[in-house]
Amino acid sequence: MGQARLPPLRDDLELIPGPANADGGPTWTLHDPAANRFFRIGWLEMEMLQRWALGTPQTIAAAVAAQTPLKPQAKDVERFAQFLLHGNLVRLTGEARTRTLLEQARARRLSPAMWLLKNYLFIRLPLVRPDRALARLLPHAEWLFSRWFLLAVLAAAALGLHLVARQWDQFLHSLPYLFTPEGALTIGAVLLLSKLAHELGHGLTAKRFGCKVPTMGVAFMVLWPVLYTDTTDAWKLRSRRQRLAIGVAGMAAELSLAAAATLVWSFLPDGPLRSAAFVMATSTWLLTLAVNLNPFMRFDGYMLLSDLWDVPNLQERSFALARWRIREALFGFGDPPPELMPDGRRRRLILYAVGTWVYRLFLFLGIALLVYHMFFKLLGLFLFAVEIWWFILRPVVTELKSWAGRRGDLRLNRRTAVTFAAGALALAGLFVPWRTQVAAPALVQPAAQATLYAPAPARVTELAVREGDRVDADAVVARLASPDLEWRIVDTQGKVASLRAQVSGQTTRLTLAQRNIVARQQLQQESANLDSLLAEQEELTIRSPFAGRIAEMEEGLKPGAWVPAGEPLMLLVDDTARRVEGFIAEEDHARISPGAEARFIPEDPDIPPARLRLDLLADTAAASLDLAPLASIHGGGVGVRSLSDGTLVPDHAVYRVRLSPLPDQELPMRAVRGRLLISGERESIAARLWRIAVGVLIRESGL
Repeated sequence: MGQARLPPLRDDLELIPGPANADGGPTWTLHDPAANRFFRIGWLEMEMLQRWALGTPQTIAAAVAAQTPLKPQAKDVERFAQFLLHGNLVRLTGEARTRTLLEQARARRLSPAMWLLKNYLFIRLPLVRPDRALARLLPHAEWLFSRWFLLAVLAAAALGLHLVARQWDQFLHSLPYLFTPEGALTIGAVLLLSKLAHELGHGLTAKRFGCKVPTMGVAFMVLWPVLYTDTTDAWKLRSRRQRLAIGVAGMAAELSLAAAATLVWSFLPDGPLRSAAFVMATSTWLLTLAVNLNPFMRFDGYMLLSDLWDVPNLQERSFALARWRIREALFGFGDPPPELMPDGRRRRLILYAVGTWVYRLFLFLGIALLVYHMFFKLLGLFLFAVEIWWFILRPVVTELKSWAGRRGDLRLNRRTAVTFAAGALALAGLFVPWRTQVAAPALVQPAAQATLYAPAPARVTELAVREGDRVDADAVVARLASPDLEWRIVDTQGKVASLRAQVSGQTTRLTLAQRNIVARQQLQQESANLDSLLAEQEELTIRSPFAGRIAEMEEGLKPGAWVPAGEPLMLLVDDTARRVEGFIAEEDHARISPGAEARFIPEDPDIPPARLRLDLLADTAAASLDLAPLASIHGGGVGVRSLSDGTLVPDHAVYRVRLSPLPDQELPMRAVRGRLLISGERESIAARLWRIAVGVLIRESGL
């Protein structure tokens, strides 16, 4: 700006004393009433404003240096003037005003796509201007701020939690109600009530401390509605305790409702009111603690942390410090930190920034997946890409551009050497085709296997085999005995013998002949019953259904032991052949071919890996999964969904592979789940990610 005169300040600006800095220095709050914006300024800026009428940066800097211990330069005044200009805090006229307004309008102008994107991601709709209504309501709500009300809430919470703990099972039994249509309506009504109380808590507390509450409304964050209250006027308050009280008031209102609902639930009879109290008690406690207290998003927890640490614009300042620290760690530019502060405070802010970035990464990935599943495939895929770009990739690209813009400042030193070496290795790992193996979930199982069970409660009288023995088909492996069954057989045999003797006699008398007919019918019934009992006794002789080897025996199985019905006794497997089958992903199908070598790595660490040969590679994707142990719902590696008839359908296209062991390799006799590593064509990680992305795009777009 040189000797050019500075534009005058606007006449409507308000200058309000602010709280002391962390180092004890004074601050002031500059209020722009037209835009209802607040700017925190320090001692130097205040001294400049007091001498702004001097007109030029040189005279203002000289006056401040002569009359205070501060020693500013003209460039410091120029930077502050630029800040005032960009904030529309100065009065411009004529051509300068027109040029500035046009530049600001061009900077704010968005393309239709960017306008749609911005309003899809976040839009705020003011609904009411509650300032007068809150002022009228405040005298009637003063009791809410009394110590007696606080004690009553704490007592209600303690008593309610105590009573709920005594009826904990009954309390949890209310949970299924939430998944009914009536429960969904109750949840909506209760959440609306609690959020209205939350916003009224903010508004009433702000009014109590003399602040204006210009608007209340609803904000849509990625189409999700969130109520809000504009308490920006709290920046006028010098007391940090009062600002903290405004931030806490919303959660305090919700927790008061939760405490009352928890207590009332114990006394209400079963019905809609008790269900509503349950929803109020559970959802309010959880949402308040999990969402509102979260300091990583711009909710109450963030504002509270900002006031508690006395760091206005906490995220912007912590992000700037973290970016500075990353640049210095990677390149050693030698830049001074964005702002001077004690080392402990700086480290705390940097850790907060890193925590926020990690939290946002997982949060926005989750939101992107949720948005993807909320809409039809093509729109869901587009919105997924928008979320990933806007919230995750765009900040990274912006920082990389900043690094590229400073390539002239790079100097060869130890940090840059390590950074470039690590970057080169990362790029090589990403783009060099070093991956030669295809991984796939697989199952080793005998060609045939059978679990032999106890058909009835019985006692083991004989074990004809031991674990590891080979048996022939239909060979006896165990004999069981059931005293109850033996007694019933003996009893039935006696009845049959008696009835046979009765019907064997001849008689001419009519009455005896009729009795003989009845006896014959009873004899047929008892004979059939005896045959059934003898068949049951024969089943107690356990035989092998095929030739094989006893792979496992139940622990504690020995003569004299009692076993219940359905108790597995032993596992018989066909040890002459093994089947190794698995499923590969669609993107790996073209990389392997029959004859390729492979390794099977069992999940059981006690079983050694085995070398295999690929015998079969299916040409078409599997319509269903017939190897249940490989299904994700059973802990396997193939994602599936279960149909109403029990059929397991893969979530994504997978292809069956079948392998056989090499001649010198041993496979376990029992079924074992594991992972295949099949030799295939080389491929880079980048190429794989690209093929997956293209495959998803083609599949989900329906092309």
